[in-house]
Amino acid sequence: MSRLVPGLILALFALAAPALAQDGVPISFGQSLRLDGSALEVTADTLQVDQTTGASEFSGNVLAVQGDMRIAAGALRLEYAPGNSEGSQRISRLIASGGVTMVTPAEAMEADQAVWSLDAQTLEMTGNVMLLQGQNMLSGQRFVADLRSGAWRMVGRVRTTIRTD
Repeated sequence: MSRLVPGLILALFALAAPALAQDGVPISFGQSLRLDGSALEVTADTLQVDQTTGASEFSGNVLAVQGDMRIAAGALRLEYAPGNSEGSQRISRLIASGGVTMVTPAEAMEADQAVWSLDAQTLEMTGNVMLLQGQNMLSGQRFVADLRSGAWRMVGRVRTTIRTD
């Protein structure tokens, strides 16, 4: 996929290599993909806030960081749970678009769009999805994960490479 910056991805994998070593071939999800209650730091070229809904829209060279997770995208929309008072808003949904690359110590993923529902603890990535976990690769058109249980599925002309050595 042409959106990945080869040097950056190689450097990130080199740093994450100890965490990627696994016995067997399972691809697992859960904690490393879960957005948690810690601070989310976002940098971008532009920020626009919808005063009616309170949604925040970041655009241009977006980088969102939470703990060990890094999300790069063309745009990022944060939607908040209703009923919270000003200053104590809780993010309910995060929508990244415009070419999304997500890197954690355990995996790297990219897609055209990603939607996290923090309330439901789900992640859906669509459009040219590619997952790298160690030397294993999985690609398709749509990836859906239940981040509570770690259950997931990839659909749309699925292709995988699983290293067995």
